[in-house]
This record gives sequence, C-alpha cells and structure tokens, in this order.
Amino acid sequence: MKADQEFNPARVAQQSTIPSVGGGNGCIHSPGGYRNLVWQSRSCAPTPWTLAFIARLETLFEQGIETLPALVPGLNSTALYDQQGQPWQEATLRAFLQENGK
Repeated sequence: MKADQEFNPARVAQQSTIPSVGGGNGCIHSPGGYRNLVWQSRSCAPTPWTLAFIARLETLFEQGIETLPALVPGLNSTALYDQQGQPWQEATLRAFLQENGK
C-alpha cells in the first residue's frame, strides 16, 4: 500500500495524465507531480488513540450528546482521557478541539 493511501485505503490512486498543451484546462500544476491530499489535512496516519477518540465522539453524538459540558463526562466515563492520561475538563477539551479542528 502506498504511504498516502495509508490515511485512506479507499482512496483511488492518482492516474497519470498527459497535460494539455493549450491553456484554459484549469490546471495550475503538473499532473502527477504533486501530493494533493485534498481529502484530509493531517500530516500522518491517525493514532489508535485518535481513532478511539473519534469513535467515542460519534457514539456520544448518536446518543444526542452534543454540548461541551455533556461531552466531558461522556468521554471520562469510559476512561478515554486526554493524550497525557488526564481526565477531560471543559477547558482542555475545548482547547483540543480548537487545535485539532483546524
């Protein structure tokens, strides 16, 4: 598996194309000569902790838990603490989501 497909195995591999010699084809790059990861912005594959965090958030959202004050105990109730192993607090979860939601 190619390294860039490690992020998303379902992603279709880039096809090499012959660039148009005429203008106006909408391309501002040389096809195949760039790493265009438009489907995500992270620089590496998600860690097991990240995947568990996402799965837990999805479960909480499915239960209708959507506010920060309700998410904190929902995450802490399953011992899915922050990456330093500390229980979540509203301030730490807010800061984490703001940083990682960019």
